[in-house]
Amino acid sequence: MIGYHFAFPGEFLNCYDCIPICMEGVSFFLAALLLHGIEKYYDIIGNWGHPFHTCSAQKGSMGMSLDDIFKLDAIITPTAPCDSTCASYPFFTLKKKYPLIIVDLPFYQGEKGYKYYAEQLKLSLIELGKIIGQDPDFNKMKEAIEIENQVSKLRLELFELIKAIPSPIENMFNPVSAGTSIFISGSSENVDFYKEMLDITKKRYNNKEHYGGEEKIRSIWPYMVTFFDISLCEWLDRELGMSILFDIFNYNFSEPIDTKSDLDTMFYDMAKRGMGWPMIKQSTDFYYPFLEDCVRMAKDFSADCFIYTQSLACKQFGSMPQLLREVLMDEVGIPMLTIDFDVGDARMTSLKTFKEKLSMFVQTLL
Repeated sequence: MIGYHFAFPGEFLNCYDCIPICMEGVSFFLAALLLHGIEKYYDIIGNWGHPFHTCSAQKGSMGMSLDDIFKLDAIITPTAPCDSTCASYPFFTLKKKYPLIIVDLPFYQGEKGYKYYAEQLKLSLIELGKIIGQDPDFNKMKEAIEIENQVSKLRLELFELIKAIPSPIENMFNPVSAGTSIFISGSSENVDFYKEMLDITKKRYNNKEHYGGEEKIRSIWPYMVTFFDISLCEWLDRELGMSILFDIFNYNFSEPIDTKSDLDTMFYDMAKRGMGWPMIKQSTDFYYPFLEDCVRMAKDFSADCFIYTQSLACKQFGSMPQLLREVLMDEVGIPMLTIDFDVGDARMTSLKTFKEKLSMFVQTLL
């Protein structure tokens, strides 16, 4: 059982006979799927002494480990995307004695940075093998990566259709596709999911149909949706006619990883993909590329507005909303609503509050 951070693509672990467990995925998707969420486990780790203002993505797994719900043989995580993450992971070694492998992810986006991170990926995977007593089978990893190359092609085609008016894809695609990227990456089931979504979306596109009946507003969420209650996605589609074209976890495109050349080339491409992963690129770079990306996306997808969800834990983005609001108005002429919240814990900003804020904001657009 290998725990890993979502910034370390799960298909990379296919080189071992193991069960990958995404620490953040466990927290957020159980928050979405369980009737009462996982506030119980946030409270357990909070009572233990962990700061409340860190990321609920790790806090849930930390609380569950204190409650002995799961046991891991090792954990692997890069030094990204933020200090909140990096400061939380050593808990698992200090308290639970799980071996922890830290993969050093550089800030520099370029050949030098990619080469460095490629070497870090290779060394960390080899170190993981020593801990669990297995030799890495990089051929198995290649097969999983080739499957994700297929998924990337399907996703590109899907997002071309999303540019259409009305958008032919339902809002619920966003949290569900984030889940498939985390939990079933590198598997044929992920390809099947995207093929089916593409078929459904093509039919709606050809008939100019909107899932919720009528598309009144096209929104982009440059950060995250509410994992503590993903029913918000349905409510926006059906009640407000607001399309969530995509959020930060879904607009994730990269060049295919070269699996046909030598191993060094493959790891170099793996590094490029890992450093360009959603939230990783945005959190390890200066604001300018993010602002430029948002302006370009607003134009490409004919967005009417942005909804910026500022997470309690994501302090590295704390000054971003005002900058982005000004840029979007100056460059595209569209407004942005900011909502402070905790992604997995509904007690900070409830679903009711979300709906009230969004309803009032929509009145200014119609």
